[in-house]
Formats: sequence, C-alpha cells, structure tokens
Amino acid sequence: MNSGDESETNSELIACPECGAEESGYFCRNCGTLLRGEDRVLCPRCHGIVPVADFCPRCGQGLKGMALNLQQLAVAGADFWVAGAGAPPAATPQAEMETTWQPDEATPLAAPELPDWLHELPTKQAPAEVQERIYPALRPLETEPAAGGQSRYLILVVLLMGAMLVGLVAVAIFLLAQGGI
Repeated sequence: MNSGDESETNSELIACPECGAEESGYFCRNCGTLLRGEDRVLCPRCHGIVPVADFCPRCGQGLKGMALNLQQLAVAGADFWVAGAGAPPAATPQAEMETTWQPDEATPLAAPELPDWLHELPTKQAPAEVQERIYPALRPLETEPAAGGQSRYLILVVLLMGAMLVGLVAVAIFLLAQGGI
C-alpha cells in the first residue's frame, strides 16, 4: 500500500460499530474501538502505524517483539488511543496546563515508611553524614548482638552433625559385617 492509498483510507469516514460515531482514524475517539488496520502495528520509535514486517519502513526500527499490534492497543483502552497515521496530536488547552501551586505554599508530606532492615542498622558502622541526617528520625539499635550466642549455636550444630555421621558409619559397618550389602 503506498502513501496515496493510505491518505485515502484515513480520509474516508467509518461509522463506529460500538457508539455510532463517524471517524476517519484507526480508533474511535469516543469508545476506543479499532475501526481499521487489524493487520498493522505501532512502531515504538516513530509512533507510526505501519504494516507488519521485520523493520519499520519509515525509520528502520526493528519491529519483532517490540511493536504493538493495533488490536492490542484497542484492548488497552483510552490510555493508548492513537489517531490516524500522520495526524497531528490534539492541542491541549493552556488552562489545563497551568499549575495552581503558589511558591509560598507548603505541602505536608507523610512520614517515610522505611524497611525494617533500615531501622535495625547499628549506629557505629554508619558514616557520619548518615548518622547526622538519617539516624535522628530512626530508632537505631544501641547494643550490638552478642557474638557468643552465635558461636555456641554453631558448635551445637557441628556436634549434632558429627553424631549423625558416627551413627551412619556404625550402621554401614553393621550392614557390612552381616553381609547385607
């Protein structure tokens, strides 16, 4: 399809089967229904609606796995509504773009919700800047965990593993002595 055929396709009006509005683009502006171009995709680089191929004929962008099928865009709804190929975007009124914030207004922010691991950082290991700026808002641990408790636990685990190994060796010797293996 050449560009002359494409401009003729975009200029003819099609009645939307959902809401009855007459449109000239690929999608209905009222309900987002796909009106034409089921075999076309949206190029992620130039945002043009092009035929399905390996590369975009306009900009050369690879389309495999990246381009969105127009049917997918129709399902996505109004957030992805696309005008006809080459149609200029609708102008946004300046009144909507104006901000209502005044420079002297203060916006109250909610207290930050920090993860648990950040609340439990020891103060002695933190850099000085962190201690000055972050720790006053936190409840840091004042005491370091006792290292003796971990070593006792490790010794107990090693002893239990040794006892299990001795038991397995005894069972293996017993089975070999009986001639079972």
